[in-house]
Amino acid sequence: MSGRRPIALVAVLAFALSACSSTADVPPPGTAPTSVPAPTSTSAPARKNIAYTKPGTKLKIGEKAVVPFTTGSSPVGAVGITATRIDRGTEAEVAQLNLGDDLPGLVPFYVQVTVSNETGDDFSAARVIGIRGLLKDGSKGRIGLSADSPKCHSDATGDFTAKGATYGTCTMELAVPGATVTGAKYDDGYAWLAKGTDYQANPIGWQP
Repeated sequence: MSGRRPIALVAVLAFALSACSSTADVPPPGTAPTSVPAPTSTSAPARKNIAYTKPGTKLKIGEKAVVPFTTGSSPVGAVGITATRIDRGTEAEVAQLNLGDDLPGLVPFYVQVTVSNETGDDFSAARVIGIRGLLKDGSKGRIGLSADSPKCHSDATGDFTAKGATYGTCTMELAVPGATVTGAKYDDGYAWLAKGTDYQANPIGWQP
């Protein structure tokens, strides 16, 4: 593993495709995200033999969703997203990150995720985001962050080119004291990658 990134205080709201493996997944506030522009048609060419997970699917922690993915220069293929576990942190860990005066007092939960290359396309230096932690009732926490800490970091993706290749990633969900993050959701806004994959309208969810 390599390329620990500085903390990016950005709510993770959608799936973005980054062109660099040594920079943060999400651009700093005030800058436009790097993403693949939508084509003029309603969907990009995609292989018909890929069984994408249907929007709105409810999964158990540890089960894999298969979603469309491309770097822009690669064909539209697929990656697997598996929410593997949720780790609870401490209020002191948030204070140590110096994220702002309004965040200390919140409790961090680390959503650990494994991403797999399902089609063997060259997805090197590209990364899936758009994953948020969820409370037991299905609502989001106070804020979701892309963070780099001993308990929450992402592996490099430079060799994410072979079918079956994987990397680990993490997002931090902050919740008010007394609330517990038990699950996660994936809700990218790039439904044009393949028909029937509007996860923004109907996110994929994981719960125990």
